[in-house]
Amino acid sequence: MDNQANAIYIQSGGPTAVINASAYGVITECRNQPKIHRIYASEHGILGLIKGKLFDITEKLPGEEYLPDTPSMLFGSCRYEIDEGDQEQSDYHRVLDTLRALHIRYIFINGGNGSVRAGLRLGRFLKSQDYDFSLIVVPKTVDNDISCIDHAPGYPSAARHVALTVAELARDMMTYDTELIVFAEVMGRNTGFLAAASTAARKIDMGPDLIYVPEVTFSKEKFIDDVGQVLKKKGKCFAVAAEGVKTADGRFLFEDVSINKGMDMQKNMGGITPCISQLLREHFSCKIRGIDLGLMQRCGIHNVSETDRQEAEQLGRLAVRAAVSGESFRMVTLNREPGRPYQAIYELVRLEDVAEKDNCLPLSYVTETENDIREEFLDYILPLIGTLPKYTVLHRKYI
Repeated sequence: MDNQANAIYIQSGGPTAVINASAYGVITECRNQPKIHRIYASEHGILGLIKGKLFDITEKLPGEEYLPDTPSMLFGSCRYEIDEGDQEQSDYHRVLDTLRALHIRYIFINGGNGSVRAGLRLGRFLKSQDYDFSLIVVPKTVDNDISCIDHAPGYPSAARHVALTVAELARDMMTYDTELIVFAEVMGRNTGFLAAASTAARKIDMGPDLIYVPEVTFSKEKFIDDVGQVLKKKGKCFAVAAEGVKTADGRFLFEDVSINKGMDMQKNMGGITPCISQLLREHFSCKIRGIDLGLMQRCGIHNVSETDRQEAEQLGRLAVRAAVSGESFRMVTLNREPGRPYQAIYELVRLEDVAEKDNCLPLSYVTETENDIREEFLDYILPLIGTLPKYTVLHRKYI
């Protein structure tokens, strides 16, 4: 590696509340390194490198101090994937041309498991072209499905948002003395970590009665029976489910045409609230509220976890230090020290190991009834999401 070279920072995948904190860590740490001369950021992820659309961020940006508190992704992302079947490898060569033209040797990719695999493929191509570089991935995802890490930056803030929102909805559900079913959809295409986080609402006040995760099969018949039993007992029922729950035939619930009559599957990928609402209305005559927690789970910064924000920035800084020390094909990661209080250990892991498999919610956290989360999960999640509020609880003592 040259004594002095330039660096590129790339945001990839979907937004989180703290990905800009990682950006801040990478950018400011690059300025501290004598081996790094100029710093660039790619506009809209890998597309910026392919099209040569980059920002020069060597000098301090106006309002840069607010970057860790800025939601979503400052530099943007894309859904574009390089065609691995392209015999000419056109996109890869365009990326290489951009890197060579700007003397970029340090590559920092801030993304999830898909970005890890994309970064690994990019790195292998650059190596095949005898290009001298260092490539480090800074992890992030709200789904918490990256392997080789205790928890991905972005997940604790999304989990906090889910816990607080569910606690608020559960309290709202109790306002009227009428039968009511509330269903809340949370993110999680292949993992149930965010759905499981809703159990933390019980530490505030009331939480969901039922929780469904993609790691176990979703049965429509059992779901209706579960809701019916809770409704009979309490007069109200609050159910939470991850968007990625699947039926016995392995299909996502939103793919079930028996529920989604006439619905455009492509436009409603991940949207199970209409499906569940229709299913409930076919079996219950009471009021039904279907609520999709939506994009606020991944970009809402008003419920940010301070632990999450600090760890995201620190991982960005450590990525830069690893690169200038000669590391490449690595992801910066964190694990937790045993015991209490919570403390993170920062390490490096090979991209090949991270790319090997995705992380799933351990089934040991799911109850035998497969419709709830065990209290042991709180030991995992509570140190990550920060101090929770306290609500006044009415102790009903009639005159």
